Amino acid sequence: MIEQFEQCLNRVNFFWKLIGMSIDYRGDSKTVIGFIRSHKLYTAQFFSLNCENVAQILWVFEAVITGKTFLEITYLIPCLILCFLSVFKSVSILYYAKYNYEFIVTMKDLLSGLTPSNEEDNIFMKTLIDKHVLMLKNISKRIVTVVSVGLLMFALGPVFVILPHYFKTNEVKLEMPFIAYYPFNEFDARIYPFMYIHQLWTATFAVIMVYGPDYFFFTCCTFIHIQFTILSYDMERLVNDGSRSCDRGRLKQLVARHIELMRCVGLIEKIYSKSILCNALTSSVIICVTGFNVSEVDNVLMMGSFMAFLMFGLMEIFFYCYYGDIIMRSSMKVGDAIYNSSWYMTGAADRKLFLIVLTRSQKPCELSAYGFSKINLYAFTSILSSSWSYFALLKTMYHPE
Repeated sequence: MIEQFEQCLNRVNFFWKLIGMSIDYRGDSKTVIGFIRSHKLYTAQFFSLNCENVAQILWVFEAVITGKTFLEITYLIPCLILCFLSVFKSVSILYYAKYNYEFIVTMKDLLSGLTPSNEEDNIFMKTLIDKHVLMLKNISKRIVTVVSVGLLMFALGPVFVILPHYFKTNEVKLEMPFIAYYPFNEFDARIYPFMYIHQLWTATFAVIMVYGPDYFFFTCCTFIHIQFTILSYDMERLVNDGSRSCDRGRLKQLVARHIELMRCVGLIEKIYSKSILCNALTSSVIICVTGFNVSEVDNVLMMGSFMAFLMFGLMEIFFYCYYGDIIMRSSMKVGDAIYNSSWYMTGAADRKLFLIVLTRSQKPCELSAYGFSKINLYAFTSILSSSWSYFALLKTMYHPE
């Protein structure tokens, strides 16, 4: 069981190492200089990404001053938001690194403590873990596929603009994958290849900085859900129907496991609540603007690029809400499991322990957007509703007739 958790962590670590981070980092760098020395690759790419952010912001100012069309300006908004999210999420993960490590150690202890008492329990646990780990892997594959397609389309976009223009006019008019303002001529033949590669690598880096922390969140929530489900299973079968007592030692172990699971949810809340708030605030804008771009652009390749962007935005916020929802529901099922058990056959002392767990489980373990709102499927429907309202407003402004 612990092997599956380590396999998922290795996959998280693979994404993190691409951007110069590591899941083994414990936040033990006391100074900025010490952090830079231990994260040279991350620091270099972080600097490169923020240079590109500044260039894009400068282009927006120039576009407003020179009277660019509203549609042209909206091309850049999703990219700017993604870059902002990537910076915020990666910094947040590094800032709360000690909580990452604490969660991993606690979850490994909980998984190593799962000892099925018979073959039926073993089959149940194995089936449950295999099912949810497989689901996690499938989610990862689909998101990576969408992201890869989007990046490929942005990479090929300039090619499909340059070649038709050359065949029509016999002139080479260079284009960049992303719009930005630089204090030099990026279309100079000596500079263009380097800037082209720089933009693509920066975009890839930004996406990984978003998805790397996301995948760690999905992994943590998956195994918290698995633990709550196994805890409910054990609670329901704790009392032997043939007797009027339960194993007091076993009950205390389950109570201790319940407390540790609630602490794990608290750790995830500390690590991700600010990131979730940023996601919740920006998702409506990303979905709205990319949907607007898809409906307005004439270039098929650009339409495909923004469609991939739209799918990524929808999938990201949906899975955040989905995993927040399953943690809430699975934590409440602990109380249902006690109701479904033969707790009423036990003595007064045992019933008192059951009552404590039952009372606590009636308050679900929930993840929030920094305390402003709970993250669950109801929140997802609210985000979609807001996105549609903004989209309708944009369409009305762009086509007032």
